[in-house]
Amino acid sequence: MKVEIYKLANHLKGLMGMRFQNQAEGFLAPEAIEAADKLIAALSADCPRMIAEHLEKLAGLWKKMKEMPSSPERTDLSEQIFTLAHEIKDMGAMCGYTLIAYFAESLRDYIGRTDLNLKAQVVIIQAHVDAMQIVHRQGYKEEAGPEAEELKKMVKVAIDKYK
Repeated sequence: MKVEIYKLANHLKGLMGMRFQNQAEGFLAPEAIEAADKLIAALSADCPRMIAEHLEKLAGLWKKMKEMPSSPERTDLSEQIFTLAHEIKDMGAMCGYTLIAYFAESLRDYIGRTDLNLKAQVVIIQAHVDAMQIVHRQGYKEEAGPEAEELKKMVKVAIDKYK
């Protein structure tokens, strides 16, 4: 029996900055870091527009879902809202919009783990959507401050009402 061993080049490692054999494990090439920083800066410059588009789509989905009775279509809309909230959270966090990321994460988590009645969903999801729209319209970025605390309190009241 004859066994042949082939050593294949892993080109993916090179793209990840791991092509430097003499470097310590976890080394990332400076040019890879620079390219990533440029990409993040470009995305950050476009963040307000992208967040606005996502919020508009979220509001449209919510408008359809709000009055709908329990059904597979409502569940599908809920999943789409979950995904949009997750994307808004990621964009907000990456671009320094921590307050909108906070509310988007809260909405995502609420949809992902809560199975409340329709009336509770209407109140709680609407509170999150309203808060995110206010944050975006007013240009609030930070998770701290009197405006942020007031909005957080508003959403908490909606959530606590149906615990």
